[in-house]
This record gives sequence, C-alpha cells and structure tokens, in this order.
Amino acid sequence: MNINMKYYIVTICAIFIALGVGILVGFNLNYDEALAKQQSEVLESFNTEFDDLKSKNKKLQSEIENSNGNLDTLKSYVDKNLNVLTANELTDKNIGIILTSENHDYSEQLENLIKNANGTVSFNIVIKDNIGEKDKLSQLSKDLNKQFKSSKDVIDYIVDALESPKGYDELYSLQDLDIIKINEIDQKKYQDYDSVVLLGELNGDNIKTKFNEKEKLVLGKLKEEDKYLVAVSPSDSDDTVLKLYMQNNISTIDNINEGIGKVSLVNLLKNQNIVGSYGINAKELIAYDKN
Repeated sequence: MNINMKYYIVTICAIFIALGVGILVGFNLNYDEALAKQQSEVLESFNTEFDDLKSKNKKLQSEIENSNGNLDTLKSYVDKNLNVLTANELTDKNIGIILTSENHDYSEQLENLIKNANGTVSFNIVIKDNIGEKDKLSQLSKDLNKQFKSSKDVIDYIVDALESPKGYDELYSLQDLDIIKINEIDQKKYQDYDSVVLLGELNGDNIKTKFNEKEKLVLGKLKEEDKYLVAVSPSDSDDTVLKLYMQNNISTIDNINEGIGKVSLVNLLKNQNIVGSYGINAKELIAYDKN
C-alpha cells in the first residue's frame, strides 16, 4: 500500500497533540490534589482558631459575670452605708447648688447629701428659662435700674449677687420678678461658697443650644470667680449635656442617683482639685489635678 507524506504528518501531529493533552490532564490532576490539600489545611487552621476564640470568649464571659456580681455587691454595700462613708467629709465646706433647668428638681437629694456629710448648703437656686426673653430683659432693666441686653447680663448679675453683701436681697428681688427660684439660701454664708454643683438639662430637644444659651454662661462666670465646679446627672438621663461640660473642663458625674455617684461627688467637693469624668460612662475623660 502506498502511504503518502500527508498521512505521516497528520499521524505525527496527532501523537504530539495526544501527548500534550495527557501532560495537561496529569498536571491539572496533580494541581487539584495540591489545592484540595491546601484548602483542607486552611480549614483545619480556622477550626482550631475558632475553637480557641470560643474558649477565650467563654472565659471572658465568666470574668464579666464575676465582675458584674462584684460590682452589684459593691453598689449594695455603698447604698447601705452611704451616710457612714460620707460622714463629716464636707466639714467646713460651703457649697452652692445651681439648677439650669425647670424640667426637674433633683436638688433636694443633693442638699441632703451635703448636709449629711456635715457640709453647708450656701444656696440652692433654679435659673429659669425666660432669662433671655426680650420682655423679661426690658422688665429687669426698668425694675432694677440696670441695663440687661442678653441672658449673659442676667447670669452675670446673679453670680455677682452671690458675691455681694446686698446679694441676699437682690436674689429675692430676682425671684419676685420670676427670673430665679430660691430653694434655699443661707443668709450668713451664701457669699462664702467655694464650690458649686451644677445640674442642667437631662433630656429633650436642642440640649446643645440650651447649654450654650445658659449653662455655658453660668460656668464661664463661675470660673472667673475661681469656683470649683461639678456637673451631675442621674444615670437614666441623656449624657449630651455632660459631654458639653467635659469639653469645658468641668468635673462630671453621670450616676448621681446611685450611692457610688454620691460618694464620688462628696470626694470631689472635699478635695476640690480634680477635674475628671465619673460614673457609668467615665472613659471619655481622664481625671487630672486642677492645680
């Protein structure tokens, strides 16, 4: 049989193609096996790490539960022994209380705390929300024969009255004009205060705006008089206003309704040289020496 050259060429090409296909298939099979082995090793590593994390999480959860139990025990102890823990801690301390909101009155508890610690409440007043109203400013200017153009003028007048020998009568005049409410004032020692507890808006809208219009002016004026300041709020209130106080380097306590918060307040008022954040969310500001 006569076989031409084309047949040989086609046959040789077919052999080489088959050989190439065989090599490719063999390579892919080996690659797939290596890849599968690698994936298996990765999955095994993940499982091991996951088990370790589960173990660590379980341990941490146990530690948290133990810590919470210890904290509850501590809270209970402080609540039951508050009077003992704070007894005589504020001897010879004259402390003022200023509320800058009419929406709540927590000041009676603050008064009781200060008095139980043998401190003196120099005054306890509420600054009303109407201090910036034009009609009120006009009325004050007329009745007090002094120019009042803004809420700042009214606040300056209030704080200046607390420094003045005539301040007792001036403050009662402001109460008659419905600018402040006097819960308590010590006629002999209202001028002798060295620190002030501030209680502002707890909840509601436009807290920041209200803070700038009133609280910030109050603390600014009291700072000029070199008074030690602590802003407080109960644990269930909005912490926005306390954050604003923090930004102005004012000591804050966000759990004044709890025994631990009350002990914190007494210690701050006793030393009067620490600026810091205390309470439930006390991580935002590190305490430092005021001096």
